[in-house]
Amino acid sequence: MGRQRTPRETSPTATLYTCPQLPDRWVGTDEQGALVHWPAIAGGWAQRTPYLGHRRSLRAAEPSLARGTGWPGGGAGRRRLAGSEVGKPVTVKLDDTRRAQALAIAERQGQTLSQLIREALDLAIARGSTR
Repeated sequence: MGRQRTPRETSPTATLYTCPQLPDRWVGTDEQGALVHWPAIAGGWAQRTPYLGHRRSLRAAEPSLARGTGWPGGGAGRRRLAGSEVGKPVTVKLDDTRRAQALAIAERQGQTLSQLIREALDLAIARGSTR
């Protein structure tokens, strides 16, 4: 008899996608293998709904990009960069107006400013574009 997995462990068949028609959402497989989509925000997995779009429009993404959303396929802990090295933290400069606006958005979503910025960058990287 094999070891039982906890819900937070990465599923060996978990697949993550981006979809141009849903730019601020992740598309991925749930525990039963069905395609669902959810907001690309902290805890967004709790708001998942069935994906009814075309599979042809989906683009594969690195599962660790969805860490923090609650998706079981994203694993736990700090996301590692290519080659498994841990990235060195850096500072991002924002003017006070942008910082205040971003901070208000982060607070509404129950996130820190750093979490909001990391998720926005991860989503842009996954789509292959910053625009």
